[in-house]
Amino acid sequence: MESPKILPPTLRERERYLVFEVISESPIEYKDLSRAMWFSIISFIGESGAGESQARLIKNLYNPKKQQGVIRCRHDMTEKVRASIALVRKIGSINAIIRVLGITGTIKSAKNKYLGYTDLRILKEE
Repeated sequence: MESPKILPPTLRERERYLVFEVISESPIEYKDLSRAMWFSIISFIGESGAGESQARLIKNLYNPKKQQGVIRCRHDMTEKVRASIALVRKIGSINAIIRVLGITGTIKSAKNKYLGYTDLRILKEE
């Protein structure tokens, strides 16, 4: 059986990654954050706009201790997604706000610039 062919980069949808932090009174769980984010996006840009934005909270990049994470969305919808998550005032029953730290074009640069990950390949001895 043949695997499906991968689309060339020129035909793929471009994506952006919004790096954010949650400022709250107490720690926030991923499930509650995801639910609050979706309710905010749907109420701000509607159901069709939410589907069109293809916004996704990347689960393995959310750090509940630092309360930082990454949202992936389409490149032409970044400002709408950014505005809609800025409108969040409560996550679950906890008062909280979401602050966008920056927008990048790759997950690698999001990790290096905003989340404090370091690329160990640059540290190798010469």
